[in-house]
Amino acid sequence: MSAKGDQHQDASQVRVSLEKPVDSVLSRTEGDVEVHNLDLVTEAIDAIGFGKYHWQLTFTCGFGFLVDQMLLVSVSLVTPQAAMEFGPRYATLLSVGLYAGLLVGALSLGALADNLGRRFIWQLSIFGVSIVTLLAASSPNWAALNVWVALSGYFAGGNPWPLLVNFGCPAGSTSETCAKGANMGWRYLYITLGGLCLVMAFIRALVFKSRESPRWLVSCGRITEAVDVLNKISSTNGSDYSVTAEHFIQGPRHSVQVNSLRENARRAARLFSGARRPRLMACLTVLWALIGIAYPLYTVFLPYYLAANGATLGEASTYITYRDWAVSSVVGMFGPLLSMYMVSTRWLRSRISIAITGVACAAFSAAFTTIRTEGQNLAFSSMINFWLNALYAIIFSYTPQALDVENRGVGTGLLMAIGRCASLSAPFIATFADVTTSAPIWVSCGCYVVMGLIALALPVDTAAFRGRASQE
Repeated sequence: MSAKGDQHQDASQVRVSLEKPVDSVLSRTEGDVEVHNLDLVTEAIDAIGFGKYHWQLTFTCGFGFLVDQMLLVSVSLVTPQAAMEFGPRYATLLSVGLYAGLLVGALSLGALADNLGRRFIWQLSIFGVSIVTLLAASSPNWAALNVWVALSGYFAGGNPWPLLVNFGCPAGSTSETCAKGANMGWRYLYITLGGLCLVMAFIRALVFKSRESPRWLVSCGRITEAVDVLNKISSTNGSDYSVTAEHFIQGPRHSVQVNSLRENARRAARLFSGARRPRLMACLTVLWALIGIAYPLYTVFLPYYLAANGATLGEASTYITYRDWAVSSVVGMFGPLLSMYMVSTRWLRSRISIAITGVACAAFSAAFTTIRTEGQNLAFSSMINFWLNALYAIIFSYTPQALDVENRGVGTGLLMAIGRCASLSAPFIATFADVTTSAPIWVSCGCYVVMGLIALALPVDTAAFRGRASQE
């Protein structure tokens, strides 16, 4: 049978399963109520198809990833400028506050997502970031800036180049020569980012109204609410599919206290139970720890590397440093597009894609340490950004897919917390290994190589993407 025929057969099976009452499938699910109910949710979503609701969800979900990235790059851009004004002893340690906040946020908000639901935490995080980022612009000293940066990282769990160049102190300024009035660029940057976050928060809450996760509702035993959400998604997508509570089995899970600390501990324990889960968690732990070190070690301190290379090449200036940063960041935006294609390809998927992007990051990082011209400085930094964003995107999307639904919030939060905790080492590596040398880059290079090898040891892979045509 052709692949197309198989796809139509799968779609037919989805239709049949949704039309059967629960008694007709009870024999194959007896003793495993939750698995049966979650399978029905998956079948319903496949039958409904990817439509208007999913495009809205994709668009607004992207806000979260955008905010996470904006916070990271804003620290990398603000640090050199704010340091000239405030004159701290270790300017490169500002990102410690950010990652401390990200660590606490990943642990607490990840667990709360399993307790209170995905939707509430989803809305809370971006509102929190918008308020705290606006307040960061009012920082009167280095200590206050660290506090606001840490809080913005907690809730996170435009191109600033013209602002920093036109409203900032020139390279080489000190706290004696760099007055607040002449260095407003980084404050304007935080005001811009905070305002943008506020707009995105209102769009999430009022324009594109999201629904609670039906899988999470089912895992909590809230079958009626899950059915209502599925039918509303179907209606938004213009589909004629519908489900009823009769298709689901009412099991003992409906009485579980999902908000209890004991249940959180049980979820965490289940992450390491069974035959494959310990190996999966071990591999994911190493991947998140290594990306936690390598990603900020390059991204946060890229302006320093560009400036150091520019000084060596005789091209040092604030304008050239932030111009090169802007170009490499734009190039990096296309990395996740490549990731999307790679993981959707049947012969690559996630494991091999992580290995390929990891090796590519290592190769271009090594090349970055050997540059001889300004063109090479820009080209290699751009390619590192491209492949690094591609790598990060795959790990970010693979993690929740590989975890069980009922443990997904705790598991993802725990792994991200491990990554954030590892990220706390990046500022110290950059500070004491010296960002004017290639030592931090070689540390990142080693991390990428190990990540590529670890990816091949992952016990599960993601399924190749099936388009709407396969469901019709």
